[in-house]
Amino acid sequence: MRNTGICSIVMIFGVLALSACSRESADWKSATTADTTEAYQQFLQQHPRSSNSAAAHARLKALTEDRDWQVAAAADTRSAYEQFISQHADSKWAQEARIRIENFAQTGSTATTPASAPVAASAPAAAAAATHPPDQGHRTAQAAPAKSQASSKAATAASGNFVQLGAFSTKERAQSEWKQLSARFPTELKSLKPDYIAGPSKHGTVYRLRVAVSSASAAKGLCSALKKHSQLCVPGTA
Repeated sequence: MRNTGICSIVMIFGVLALSACSRESADWKSATTADTTEAYQQFLQQHPRSSNSAAAHARLKALTEDRDWQVAAAADTRSAYEQFISQHADSKWAQEARIRIENFAQTGSTATTPASAPVAASAPAAAAAATHPPDQGHRTAQAAPAKSQASSKAATAASGNFVQLGAFSTKERAQSEWKQLSARFPTELKSLKPDYIAGPSKHGTVYRLRVAVSSASAAKGLCSALKKHSQLCVPGTA
């Protein structure tokens, strides 16, 4: 009789254990199907010692990072990216956030740097030029490189305005990004030509993807349109 009672108790505990395992399995399936931060948080609250808790924590972390990155990219401000890094320093998006912060810093310094302008000749130099004007051949030789340089930067030189669409570790990545962007935004970018500006940064050489625009208002309008789709766009002046 006593053995029968013990067996009954063991069977009851076994049934309860199986029921708990079955409920945990169902809850885990529900969480992975929903695949939201709320679903994984609820699972961890209900099953903190589950064998799936590590996977739940990892997925919760990834979803939180992705959500916060979308918020930062939508705001597209230096402070938003700085806040993201402070919260997710080891995130897969951290390097991109640092580059975008650097974009803002670079654009800010560019914007406050006066555009190159002809320097007025000193009085002696002007007098010498008037007394000894350069011959036609010399003027032609000087015009050739000037024309070549103007040709390569014609659009930017026309207004001095551009927008920066990103910074990349290689020119190839910048070119690949342009192909994707021009396909994604054919209406906004159809008449624009890309320019790849190499320069130093805190993280090594970067290639900044820029396109020249006709005016400051055009730059503002383009960035406004692209930012609606969470696309980085920083206006600047050359």
